[in-house]
Amino acid sequence: MEVDRPEAGAVWARVEDGFHVGSRGGEFLGYIDRQRDGRWLACDLYSREVGLFADLTAAMEALTEVEASERSRRR
Repeated sequence: MEVDRPEAGAVWARVEDGFHVGSRGGEFLGYIDRQRDGRWLACDLYSREVGLFADLTAAMEALTEVEASERSRRR
């Protein structure tokens, strides 16, 4: 049985301090931007807000889960 882990294969790059972009298999996942209050704003590949998160890791996990959900709907 294959288990689809959303974070598997995701690559994150820090473009500048407080701004990260993600991809998987060469496809853009979205971006994460640190806000003035220290929270992390995660946006999908269409720049739609996914949510605000207390830490960067939680924001990354949320974006990879959104992408995995979108991918499974396309199948």
